[in-house]
This record gives sequence, structure tokens and C-alpha cells, in this order.
Amino acid sequence: MSNMKILVTGAAGFIGSALCEKLAISGHKILALDNFSSYYDVGLKHFRVKEFLEPHDIDIHNLDLQDKIEIDKLIKKFEPEVVINLAAQAGIRLGVSETFNYVGSNLVGFSNVLISTIENKVPLFLYASSSSIYGDNSQIPYSENEQNLHPTSFYGASKLANELLTPTLIKGSSTSARGLRFFTVYGPWGRPDMAYFRMIANVISKSEFNFFGDGSIERDFTYINDSVSSITGLMNELKSHGQGYADVVNVGGGHPVSMNHLLETINLQTNSKVEFNRLDANSNDVMKTMADSTLLNKLIGSYPQVKIEEGIANTIKWAQKPDISANLDKWVKSVN
Repeated sequence: MSNMKILVTGAAGFIGSALCEKLAISGHKILALDNFSSYYDVGLKHFRVKEFLEPHDIDIHNLDLQDKIEIDKLIKKFEPEVVINLAAQAGIRLGVSETFNYVGSNLVGFSNVLISTIENKVPLFLYASSSSIYGDNSQIPYSENEQNLHPTSFYGASKLANELLTPTLIKGSSTSARGLRFFTVYGPWGRPDMAYFRMIANVISKSEFNFFGDGSIERDFTYINDSVSSITGLMNELKSHGQGYADVVNVGGGHPVSMNHLLETINLQTNSKVEFNRLDANSNDVMKTMADSTLLNKLIGSYPQVKIEEGIANTIKWAQKPDISANLDKWVKSVN
């Protein structure tokens, strides 16, 4: 695989930091961007930078994607062959008054990066989409051909907007694009707003854990290493398509697990018991997500296969490290 210049946004994020490390190890030159937003404790982002980026001499630029002029400058100067846009306002539970965060990041920021990528004739553009775009009306397992897309959250709708906007600008350009529909990525260094993270933090540092609904909702959990391998595989495969090409691919293994099963797994592996407050189900939550991984497998010859038991075991081991466990409660409390 020839070495490329790759720009990664959201590089201090969970997926972004792990991806930067993998790309750097493969010999690529990385330009990393992040705006270090305070949606959750920025300390965790700095931790990731130290863990994944600094050892590989990857410089990270503190930049908000709503600043189109600065993005343009960086892309012109760096001349990347690939732009991977992972920056986003994550999570589905922001209140109505905070909705502008999704607009700024996932719509304005996204459009700025896409437009600059096309204007500067960058050959490849990959971007984070989400299983949230499928909503509750899609056929299970979720297939990329599904037409009945009605996201249940503003977040999901903003990701679907990315998928609708991209082909309109890509056609006739010298860029080809691919949306990555991620399914509940989890693992060490993950996001403290996620249920698995909060369950583990509850056991290790007695952080408060709110359990929404009866635990029957199911998620197609995708281990971080599987997700990152899928991204690099899909990046390389995208090179084989012509200019102006655009598609979307599920990044998930198709093995949904209920919240109750997740809870049991963590109880079993920590030989403890997650203590929780039972709250009503959240209207932004879909009942079940499940990826059809046929296309992913066809394109790159593999798909996510790490079992939830193994992934959770690795995450618990990480969370028990002294410098991590000392911060868990603070990280959990940093997200409402």
C-alpha cells in the first residue's frame, strides 16, 4: 500500500485517535484536526492525543470546522490525497436548546470540509455516517439499499443529510466519496456518554448510571479495532472507483446485543453488580440496530467479528488502569 497524505478530522475523538495511530503505523502522513469540544471532558481527548498521536509525531491542529477559511488553508498547504471526516457532534440526547451543536458540526462543518475537499481536487473523501439514519421503520438487518429512512433523532437526521448532500457535489468532481455507517462503536478510550462506558464506570468508580427503559433495546456493538480496520480497508477499496463516485457502507458485524445482556456481561466479568437508576425509555432510541455486513465483506473481504465478551473484557482491563480509573467518574459526570 503506497503511503498517502491523509487529513483526519475529529482526530482526538474515540474513532479518530485510533484511526490516526493505525494509519501512521502503516506509513501514511497524517494531518490531524479537532476542535476539542466540551461535549464531554476534554481531558479524555488530551489523554488520547498523548496515547495515540504523540508517539507517532502526529501534529494535531485545534480547529473548528465552521471556519471554512482555515480549513481551505490547511488543505491547500497539506495537499492530502484522502480526507476522512469523523468530526461531529455525537450522541442523540442533546436537548432542543442545544440542537444548534448538531447544525454547526454535522451540517455547517461537514459542508465546509466536503466543499473544500472538492474544490482542492482531493481524490478520496470518507465520512462518518451512523446506524441512526435507519430509524425504526427500516427492515432488519439494515441494508445500504434501504429506502424507508426515518431517523428518530436530530443527530440521525443530520447524518442522513450528510449522505444526501455528498453525492450532489461529488458528481462531476474529481473526488470519490464514501459514507461509513458506524454501528455503536465501543472499546477502550471510548466515549463517556455511552451505556457500556457508564456501566463499567459504575462498577469501578461508583459513578451514577441511568438505565433507560426495560433493557430490551438491542445494539449491534462494533469493537473499535474492527471499526478502524474496516475504515482503512474501505479507504483502499475506494481508490478502485472513478471520479465522482459516491456510496455508503455499513460498518457493523450484524450481531445485536440487548442492554440487559450487556449489563449481565459486565456483572459477570467484574464479578460485581452494576447499580442503576431505572428511567423511562428515551424517545430518541430505536428498538434495535443490526447491520447487514454483506457489502462490507464483499468490498474488503472481512467484517467486524470481535465478540461483545472479548471487547468488554478489554475495555474493563483498560478502565482498571490507575490513571484511567482515577478519571472515570469525572468523565462520566462531564456528560449530562
